[in-house]
Amino acid sequence: MDRLTKATWALWPALAAEMGVDPAAFKRQPLAQRDDARVAMVALRVAGAEASFVLKRQIRPEDPAGFARGIDAQIAAAEAYPGAVPVMHAVDLKQQACVMEYVAGVPLAVALRDCDLAGQAALLRRAGAWLDGWHRATLGKPRVFQPRFTLGYLQRIMTEVTEGQRSVQRKTRFLACAETLLAQKSSFEGQQTHAAQTHGDLHMRNLLIGNAVWGIDFAGGDVVPVGHDIARLLSDYAILNAEPDTVPAGEVLPDAASAAFFEGYTLVGARDPSVRLLLRHRVLAEWWGLPTRGLSSAQERRWRGIERLVPRIFSDAF
Repeated sequence: MDRLTKATWALWPALAAEMGVDPAAFKRQPLAQRDDARVAMVALRVAGAEASFVLKRQIRPEDPAGFARGIDAQIAAAEAYPGAVPVMHAVDLKQQACVMEYVAGVPLAVALRDCDLAGQAALLRRAGAWLDGWHRATLGKPRVFQPRFTLGYLQRIMTEVTEGQRSVQRKTRFLACAETLLAQKSSFEGQQTHAAQTHGDLHMRNLLIGNAVWGIDFAGGDVVPVGHDIARLLSDYAILNAEPDTVPAGEVLPDAASAAFFEGYTLVGARDPSVRLLLRHRVLAEWWGLPTRGLSSAQERRWRGIERLVPRIFSDAF
């Protein structure tokens, strides 16, 4: 047993006691592990004769307040969207550990591997239906979309890049793409969208796909335009899975992928202003969020996807 797994498993007896179960009646099975400069995390399946749970510990970063916010967000989500979010059973805030309901699913990112286009469409449709249910369960009032907030933030990032306070891959090209998005401001203004509670970190590994679909690792947040969650999920898909030559000029997704997702997600459509702006902005955010050197293999893959995709999305800059 490696040191991270050993340290995580040592927390099980106390957490099991909190749940009122016999810790000796359960065996561990590895689920996931990450150990890099930024994050160290272990997730174990804890299986017994009549029930199974997930024991998860975040070793790094050490952020008890942030960990607590995430736990509170997931508890609230499970209450708001029952049957679609794993139930939390025990928490150790000091050790940044928790025990939640085990659900038989794999991350959407994994499920998409080796899928043909029809298989990808079916998965995107299911993901869209899950997100539609989450937003309807936490729906706020309709609102007029205000692009100035997102574009004002983008302008600040551009200033940091121009003045050398922030480094990005292919600086000149990044600034040209960002300028292209700023120039589209009027096309997003004065249109209605819907707002709902945001998941806060809805990338493809935070949706589990099995006989049902479940959301995990809620970051919590405000009631915001629904495009925030949609953009986080679909930009992740586009960067890692889309074939650029199937993406129409000026768009982020292949038509078939977009159509499939919005068959499942019906609260708004693909032309919703928050979806259109935030999808494009999210690709730029992924771009500026990557280091300029020393990329991990996962970061290299993400950068290759961005580099191949942006000539389609920001075709006016090329």
